[in-house]
Amino acid sequence: METREIQGKKTKVRDNHEHVLLERTRFSYFFNHTLCELCQNDIWEYKDLFFECPKCFFFLHKSCGELWLYINHSFHSLHSARITILDNITCCYCEKSYQNALMYSCHQCSFHIHSSCSMIPIPIILCDNQNHVQYTCHDRPMTLVERYDRVIIDCFACQLPLSSRPAYTCQQSCQNILHKECAELPQKIEHSSLHPHHLLKLQVSGPRSCNACYKRDCRLIFRCEQCNFNFCTECPFLLPTVRWSRHNHPLFLMERAWSVDHNCNVCNNTYEKQLQVKVKDEVSHTRSLLFRCMEVECDLNIHFLCDPLPRIIKHECHVDSLILVDSIKCDNSNECYCDVCEETRDEQFRVYYYAVCNYVAHIHCVLDEVLKVLKGEQRDVELIAVGDARWMMPNKDVVGTATTTFTLSNIMQTLTQREREQLRNPLDHSSLGEAYIKRKYETKREENSRFEWKGDNQDIQRIQNLFNLSASDFEGNYLPEFWCFEAKEGLKMEEMYLKMNVVDVEGYQVPETLEPVLRTLLHKYGDLGRRSRLTPQMKSIACTLLCIVLDRMSTTKLEDITKDLLLQWYFYLKGIWYITGFQITFLFEHLKKLIATFVGLEATRFKTEMVTRVEKRIAEIEEQQKELETRKEDLVRLRSYGDSTGTEFIKDNVHRGLELKWKDALEGLF
Repeated sequence: METREIQGKKTKVRDNHEHVLLERTRFSYFFNHTLCELCQNDIWEYKDLFFECPKCFFFLHKSCGELWLYINHSFHSLHSARITILDNITCCYCEKSYQNALMYSCHQCSFHIHSSCSMIPIPIILCDNQNHVQYTCHDRPMTLVERYDRVIIDCFACQLPLSSRPAYTCQQSCQNILHKECAELPQKIEHSSLHPHHLLKLQVSGPRSCNACYKRDCRLIFRCEQCNFNFCTECPFLLPTVRWSRHNHPLFLMERAWSVDHNCNVCNNTYEKQLQVKVKDEVSHTRSLLFRCMEVECDLNIHFLCDPLPRIIKHECHVDSLILVDSIKCDNSNECYCDVCEETRDEQFRVYYYAVCNYVAHIHCVLDEVLKVLKGEQRDVELIAVGDARWMMPNKDVVGTATTTFTLSNIMQTLTQREREQLRNPLDHSSLGEAYIKRKYETKREENSRFEWKGDNQDIQRIQNLFNLSASDFEGNYLPEFWCFEAKEGLKMEEMYLKMNVVDVEGYQVPETLEPVLRTLLHKYGDLGRRSRLTPQMKSIACTLLCIVLDRMSTTKLEDITKDLLLQWYFYLKGIWYITGFQITFLFEHLKKLIATFVGLEATRFKTEMVTRVEKRIAEIEEQQKELETRKEDLVRLRSYGDSTGTEFIKDNVHRGLELKWKDALEGLF
């Protein structure tokens, strides 16, 4: 912290008053409820001296008067910050807010720091023309010691223990200590992959989170002011990158992700939900590993178990190469084991597999070999994520595929006003009326609520309804809810696809990451839009929307499907069919079977939940019954006291007390 000079001298709050202030002691003054002009607290709140202006009834606590009027803080070098009192404003250092807090504030930049936090010594970075960095603390250069082992303390930069390594220390013996390697970082770096748009500048900061690994409370960071991006001092130098054919930006491997509560863009689950599986260790072994896209507009996260991993590896655990598969079912005993560690596994997760001898390996059991590939120790290795095995991966030799130089957004801009309106409102209900369709949907929704778990006393009846659902009832009452559903936003294209370059696949222009989906679809079912009379641009947009739905379905396990998700898929397929006339009857038939399967799974979940709930209630009642029996025994025992139970002394006095209780206290004395 530096102070600002006014009229050639550093100014304190007490020097800013127009009259000379006199020091007073608490016991030399007789006024009560006099307020300090700065903090607005009672002047008698503190026992030390205070300042008074005898001319204008102006008072200051001594501690308030000794504060600097302005400071220049290393967190905010653009302007000076002035002392003031603020309510519920977050401090940039401690990230806490209080009422009536003394803070230094720059209202031009919304910089605010508590006066107490501003006094905490913080290393200041100095840089020469060669991009070499030096640190000062307490206005003195920090000095290098070859071995620091006086106290157990963490490095100010990386927050890891010093561990008797060379370190830079403050000459005032404060706790601002840096590893030698942390203190010798460059002042500016240019990272072509992590953040290619701007230079990253090293700076001391208030507690911030790293935008790459989610590490919190970073005090020394590499920062891009234009993008408001922050990186800890480790990520720019340690992150291996991989290229995945299904994403048009490089993916960074976080080997130590500090936060795991983010949704995975492949499985659409958080790690917290994955930890609810039967074999929790299978998730916990790779929980800190995460793939991330660092593009500002993208922010894609993928769990390691869902990540693009090597399709084939060679590991010492098996003589033959192992192939990555999405799932291997358990044997007839319903017990799944890994052949490497011989521990249980969960069949919902990917494994490495050799089919000839039915050899199965956890991903974490061959992790060393997987990481070698991801870090580039082997070249030209095919990477696949969950669901990729279903699609025909890109092949430069495939006829009819050509890369273009424009994006899907460019195609969207060529659509006519009528075509745009069709996407916003794909289902034309002009003959029936939108109100009629909406009422019909609400009616069907209400009717189908008789099958839904609500956690109340009627659930027993609802589960009976669900298990009594017939095929005709499913067709006539349950499915119409899906047919009547409409999404408010219409057929909406996600922003991430609009920014992607498109490829031409047999006349359809789709984002390059959806090329495998479209090519597989055309190979299996032929040209779905050969009879459509729409413009090539509109057919390409509709085909993209269709591929997005199929891609989402390929990465969603049946166990994770919700009714809302099924409604969304059904609406998109129906909207695409209405607009284009694509021959997708086979998709409606598949979705119909999927909805029926969902109902079956819901019935199983419903039953399991009800059994658990009833068993819990029975256990509670049994405990209450045991307590009731104990209370009955206590009651019998209590009733016997004074009659058949007790000493002769107690019995005699009980009898005497009952006879005399309405007499006065002198009874028998006179």
